Amino acid sequence: MTRSVPILTYHSLDESGSVISVAPAIFERHMTLLHERGFHGIALGDLLDGWDASRPLPDNPVVLTFDDGFENVARHAAGLLQRIGFRATIFAVAGHCGGLNDWPTQPPDVPRMPLLGWSELRDLEGAGFEIGLHGMTHAPLTGLPADMERREIVEGKQLMEDRLGRSAGVFAYPYGAAGASARELVRRHFRGACSTQMRSAKSNDARDWLGRIDAYYLRHPRVFGLLGTWPGEAYLALRALGRRARELIS
Repeated sequence: MTRSVPILTYHSLDESGSVISVAPAIFERHMTLLHERGFHGIALGDLLDGWDASRPLPDNPVVLTFDDGFENVARHAAGLLQRIGFRATIFAVAGHCGGLNDWPTQPPDVPRMPLLGWSELRDLEGAGFEIGLHGMTHAPLTGLPADMERREIVEGKQLMEDRLGRSAGVFAYPYGAAGASARELVRRHFRGACSTQMRSAKSNDARDWLGRIDAYYLRHPRVFGLLGTWPGEAYLALRALGRRARELIS
């Protein structure tokens, strides 16, 4: 039987209300609900170990991921996750660590906020977080010349490994965008990678294109409480359908 595991996507934990933001109190409520319902928060590498290296997975696993590497994740998530015994993956933008999320493709309505520096990422790694790559500059990986694709994926990985002192094995596609050549590079250099297709991941999925569920769509605790239930799956399917419709129209 193919086991379905939700991979949740968070970005910034702040009060701005932007499309990449979840309020810290809401995030705490999310994690409390998961813990109370018997879920176990794990990193993406833990899931891949279970699927590909036959290592045991906990009952009811849920993968927690944070894109971009915002500094507020250390303030609002690290201590909480340690207290309840959860792990998580941070996908950092290698060329912006210690700076701001001010890459050229950032929408103007998204607030500019500080990102974790290398020393902070090393500290979080020591506290149980997994650190993965979210590109060198957060550029969408479609229509780029080969040398720019290589810079975003391969050179970004090399920089991250040089600064952290260990292998970076997982990747998340900026904006969920990738052409065939970019996906091939990711397959060659990473053991797993996350898309933005809104669905739970299954053990027979392509490792370079795992689905994720954006926590923005689950902000309200009542909706979040449906995670892993039939009504929850139906809700996510409808949101995914709406997202695809908007992409076709735009």
